[in-house]
Amino acid sequence: MTSLQFALCFYLFLVVFASPPKLLPFNSHYNLTENNSFALTCNLLSDGDQSTTFQWFSNGIQIENNSDFRIDSSSPKLSFLTIHNLQRQHAGTYECRAVNSFGQADVTRTRVNVQGNVV
Repeated sequence: MTSLQFALCFYLFLVVFASPPKLLPFNSHYNLTENNSFALTCNLLSDGDQSTTFQWFSNGIQIENNSDFRIDSSSPKLSFLTIHNLQRQHAGTYECRAVNSFGQADVTRTRVNVQGNVV
């Protein structure tokens, strides 16, 4: 193999395997009711053959586990965001980002609307 052939093979390897992760898009919006739980699933379509970390955001602010939100990224290709006891203040734009050593995936986002209980 010539050095040019080697370089070409290496470049093709990088293009195919060394790439940022890609995510399955969310639905565009959800209309939900207060006092219920709701879960979003962030699905990794391709990880570029690298380990991937997930990040969740609400209205541009990174979400951490707390009494309102639970993040579970126990699977290498999935991450779940569960919102417990939905309230109107949980309405907004939610985003999932996937990051590996080659970069950040396109962000997938959705709009969550929360309405009061219908009596």
